[in-house]
Amino acid sequence: MENMMQGNKIRRVAATRMNERSSRSHTIFRIILESKDANQKDGPVHISYLNLMDLAGSERVSLTKAAGERLKEGANINKSLSVLGNVIRQLSEGKEFISYRDSKLTRLLSQALGGNAKSLIIGNVTLAAEEED
Repeated sequence: MENMMQGNKIRRVAATRMNERSSRSHTIFRIILESKDANQKDGPVHISYLNLMDLAGSERVSLTKAAGERLKEGANINKSLSVLGNVIRQLSEGKEFISYRDSKLTRLLSQALGGNAKSLIIGNVTLAAEEED
């Protein structure tokens, strides 16, 4: 828990026109569990990953009026979320090639998304009128 609190202290947040404490980066807290049968000295080791994530929200430049560093951060956030969406689509369509390497986020999550992984996504979504197209 101490590691999680330390990470939260250095998490990047900044004010935008839409949000006074906007996440400017994704946050991933990974717990790795290794287990093996105590009765088997040379038995297999099972490794599990639990990723707790706070993904920075997608932002429309026209609404945030971002410029400079905020504009660059927003573009990076939007790109990584777009790549994550592409990877999830490729997996759901059973594509032979999955583009995990197109962003740092999808590289970090590749084990959690593919293979025999089980994933659960809990979304916090706004219904605010200013978010509508």
